[in-house]
This record gives sequence, structure tokens and C-alpha cells, in this order.
Amino acid sequence: MKKKSFMVLMTAIILFCGCGGNDEELTPKPEPKTDPEPETPTTTISEEIQLADQFAYDVLSDIYLWVAEIRKDLPKLDKKTCEDPIQTVYDIRYKGDKEADKWTMLTNDMAAMEGSSQGIETTYGFVPAIYKFSNYDAYFAIIEYVYKNSPAAKAGMKRGDIIMKLNGNDITASNYMDLYYSSNAEFGMAVFDKAENMIKPNGERYNLKAEEIYEDPVLLDSVYVFNGKKVGYLAYAAFDLLSANKLIEVSKKFKSEGIKELILDLRYNGGGYVSTEELLGSLIAPKSVVVGNEIFHTEIWNQGYMDYWKEKGEDLNTYFGVDHSITTDGKNSESVDITDANMNLSKIYAIITGGSASASEGVLVALNPYMDIDLVGEQSHGKYCTGVMLAPKHVYNNPPSKISNWGIYVMRSTFADRDGNNISRPNGLTPDLKVEDDPFDGYQLGDVRETMLAAALKRAGKVDATEKVMTRGGYERPHFKEIPFQHRKTFGMSIATPKSDMIIKR
Repeated sequence: MKKKSFMVLMTAIILFCGCGGNDEELTPKPEPKTDPEPETPTTTISEEIQLADQFAYDVLSDIYLWVAEIRKDLPKLDKKTCEDPIQTVYDIRYKGDKEADKWTMLTNDMAAMEGSSQGIETTYGFVPAIYKFSNYDAYFAIIEYVYKNSPAAKAGMKRGDIIMKLNGNDITASNYMDLYYSSNAEFGMAVFDKAENMIKPNGERYNLKAEEIYEDPVLLDSVYVFNGKKVGYLAYAAFDLLSANKLIEVSKKFKSEGIKELILDLRYNGGGYVSTEELLGSLIAPKSVVVGNEIFHTEIWNQGYMDYWKEKGEDLNTYFGVDHSITTDGKNSESVDITDANMNLSKIYAIITGGSASASEGVLVALNPYMDIDLVGEQSHGKYCTGVMLAPKHVYNNPPSKISNWGIYVMRSTFADRDGNNISRPNGLTPDLKVEDDPFDGYQLGDVRETMLAAALKRAGKVDATEKVMTRGGYERPHFKEIPFQHRKTFGMSIATPKSDMIIKR
């Protein structure tokens, strides 16, 4: 039994994530290894854990971007002594002075991670931000947006609604995760009293049952007309596969209506598939860039693999283009020509926050050399390297059945624009105009009075709606302590399928 190369990835999933590279000489391409065989443990380590230890070791010792820096720590994954490979991978991943790997991880539930990346979730369908009350030890949640056709949408819940009680109880550190992952719940609602700057119960209750739904990331598309020009607005929450057709439809709509500029709202977009990222970039970019197949991203791997690619003459760049492969069901693909959908824009306004990560940052990095991008909002998350999600079936010719649902998400390369620059590195994209997202403001996404859209419209030359927002009743954004939480399991991941000819056989 021979171990497959980690680049035999025709079925593997590749993800972008924030990391950096190194120039230290690595030992490229070790000799083939046999598939892992469990040894008689010296402790009570199970066969499953031993195999998981070996799996993590085999991947990290080969493809990991910082393998040289962590090589001394790899023996901690010794299957004779390592009882917790998940924690060990977390402990030994790279931690540098300026950059650190915060994303490489081992999982024993690969299926759940892959399902989430497709946009299919069992959910109530609302996305909340969690805050802590300032005067007592409890939390509340405010809804940032609601997915179409979800249980929450059918019940009438919307952006700005406040949840104060969960099944009749206070929301606390011990139960707030039920807002995301429970199967049914009663939500006790509240309102924000602007005059008193207080959250108060209003007596409303929603009884919801979670359903498996497709979370359509195209939240809203609209066109605004002012100062003799038309400006499109697209609120987009994830670069999933199933949204590709919808993006093409929206782009054709914008093009037919003659928009001259676009407001691209990525404030809640934590990443997704690179194929969809490249599609959106090609729909937006100047036509000459797309038809000319200009460089979208450049890429750098660890030194061992860079030497290998150079020897093979492989092109590590990706490109804008009119030909794209899309899917309508997440499995079967078809080729489409987007020439008639390209908007041929030279100016966009991008709304970003700390919730904008990976593919959201990646598409802006790619577009930056070719057009004028005005960034409005808050500092983005900061993801600038590529990771690959591997299961044992991608690594071994005969994968052990006992770890069939294990997987590892491992950093393997960095990405940058055509000139080798990445404006999101290392701490994310910095806005040209700082504006905080404010779901307390009382307006829905797409409303010209909504705080961040109003700011973007003002940058585009529309002032009347912004003036109304800034002067409404002396309103000031409330200050509560937000509790950080990553709603989607794949937050920060940009998922791509590699070229079929990029294979190392060992």
C-alpha cells in the first residue's frame, strides 16, 4: 500500500485563509510511505486516535506552508503517546512574530464542515450578533439579516429585531449557542429604547423549528438613480457554488439597466468557493481585463513545492476570463460564457467589516490593480493564504475506515494580486471611510437610510439620504459589548478545486 501525494487533489477541497510563507530550504518530496498501520499502544490510546495522529503528521510534514518552522514539534503527534491529535495540531501550528496560523485544524467531523461550505444548513434562518448587557450578567441578540424562505423569514423576523429571552430564560454563556444550533426554541423579543439607551422586552414571542434550507447568499440587489447616473447594489453573504447562476442573472440585470458603478456589500461574507470568487471578479472587472485573461491571483507555496513546480514548469497563477464552470446542484457542472454578463466597470464601492474574510478580501485584492475600489466600513478579517481540506481518502491509496470522517484543514500557500501584492496582508483591508455596521439603526439592507449603504451612496455622490440618517432625532449608536462568534463553520475559507494537471505522483 502506497501513500498518495497530498497533491493528488482532483477531488480534494482547497481553501484560502490568512497565513504567510517562508524562504527556508525544505526537503522536497519525501519517499513514499506505506499507509498507516496501528501499533500496539504503550498507553490506552485507541486505534482511531493512533491513525489520526499519523494522518495529521503525514499531511503537516509534507504540504504545510510552515513545515520548516514546526518540524521540531511534529514528534508531538507520535501515535504512541499523543492522545489528543486535534488539540496537538492546534498547539503546534505556526506562531510567528507578525503573522500566525489561526486556521489549520484537524477535525473528526469532516462531513459537517463540507456540508456547511455548500450553504446547506439546518437553521432558523436568522444571523444574530450577540451582545452583553452592561448592567447584569446576561446577553441579547440582534438580527443582522434573515435568509429568504427560512423559518425566521416565514415568521416575520427581520434585521434589527432583538432577542432577549431563549425558551423563557435569560440568554447566557451556557445557552447562547442554542440561538444557532438548537432544533426548536421560543424566542422572547425586545426593543431598543433610543431615548433611554436600553433594551426592553416587548412581549412578542416566536416559536421556531429549525429546517434544512439553502441559505441563499444573494441577500439583495437593487439599482439607485441620482446625479444622472445609475449605481447598482449587491448584498452578498457567501461565495457558495449554488449562487453562481444568480450572480450572472444579477449582473445581466445591472448591465441592462446601465449601471456605471457598483456598491458591493460584503460586510457579512466570510468566504466560499474560489470558482465563484473568480466568477464575480470577472463579472465586475473591465471587459478588456476579462477578455484578455489577465492575472487574477499569483500564489507562493513552501520552498519544497515551489522548487517542484518550477521544475515542472507549472503556472501557479489564476486568471480572469469569460469561460466559467458553474453548478446548479452542487455536484454537476456546466461551462458558461459570461461575455454578455460582464458589467465592464471601472469603479466599485466595497462595504467591509470584520465579517468580510478570505474570498471577500481575495476578490478585492484581485480587482485592485485593474480598477478604482473605494472601501467603506470597518477593517476586514485578514485572510491571505491558501489552505487545503484533506480527508484520508485524499492522502492514502487504502484509507483506514476508522478515520474515514476525519479531515484536516492545512495552510499550503499565499495568494496575491498580479504584481505579488496583497492589500489585506497581514491585518485585513483598511477602509478609506470608517463606518460601523449598525443593525440598531432601524433600517433594512437596501434602504438608502441604512447606515453603511448611506455612507457608500454618499461616496458615490448621493447626499440627501445620508443627511437624513445623520440627523434623525439625535440618534447615537448604542454601545454594548459584542461577543465574537463565527456563525458559519467555514468562516474565512475560500474553497476551490485545483487544476487536474497539478498532481504529484509518488
